[in-house]
Amino acid sequence: MIWANIHWIPLAAFILLPTTFISTYCLSVYLHDVSPEFPYISDTGTNSPESCIFSQFLNITAFLYFFTIYLRYKQIEQYYRDHLALESPKIMGRNRLALFVGIIACLGLSIVANFQETNLIVVHLIGAFSCFGCGAIYCWIQTWMSFRTYPIVNSRACAIFRFFLCTLMTITFVIQTVCGPLAFKYYHGDNPRKWTENDGGYWLHISASVAEWIMALCLDLFIGSYITEMKKISMTSPKVLFVVENVNILSANYPFTNDDSVEVYHGSASPDSLRRGVNSAPANYRARPASVGVQAGSVNSQVLIH
Repeated sequence: MIWANIHWIPLAAFILLPTTFISTYCLSVYLHDVSPEFPYISDTGTNSPESCIFSQFLNITAFLYFFTIYLRYKQIEQYYRDHLALESPKIMGRNRLALFVGIIACLGLSIVANFQETNLIVVHLIGAFSCFGCGAIYCWIQTWMSFRTYPIVNSRACAIFRFFLCTLMTITFVIQTVCGPLAFKYYHGDNPRKWTENDGGYWLHISASVAEWIMALCLDLFIGSYITEMKKISMTSPKVLFVVENVNILSANYPFTNDDSVEVYHGSASPDSLRRGVNSAPANYRARPASVGVQAGSVNSQVLIH
């Protein structure tokens, strides 16, 4: 089965993240849970009921981000399989690194969603640091690869736009990392979600909060930049591999559909040889497709279904 229109996945992620933040911000301001002057993003999802919306939508967004990152990984992998170059092994390695870092960023986003700052502040901060820090590293790796893959995968303008986003994301990450702790160092109020100028460290707080919102916007725009190029690709459903000891064929009318094919390896072929494919099976194994003409019986075999 072919999966077309996969660009809907980054599009959904691109829309859902700001929708979550804006809706929880409006609700928390309406309920007087936060100050309307640039609260931290996490402040808008601390109290119920906005915390429920915040957690649910961010979990969905984290999954969509993960799916988008995986699609991008497969896209770059296929590009360098089709266009072999001397730098292909290096690109493949960095592509796997980007996938790993991207998964950590998605996990960090899920942690931010599920561990509110008022409950487990340390875990929440670890999640936020993983999300934005690893997210920035992921974006830099993908930007570097974007300059390597144009004009087939993306345009040069797109690569430059991603470079701008990464630069802005890095600057705001440093500002937030520095100003955030300093703001809390000088803070002497009662409720940090309703920070006023009289509480101390107010402008440091505003700087850190604005930087956090810009970081989230840059990350979302970076994921959104995948939409156009993913319109050009499609994927097929994965193959399923069954490794069994015995296959019992009950009758000649074995119920396989026209889209299924079964290859039976007689003997004790190892799973590794199966993973290498039919053409790489050892010479002493005889392979044949099962069909409606097969007689009833039992054989020791391993079955590969595509």
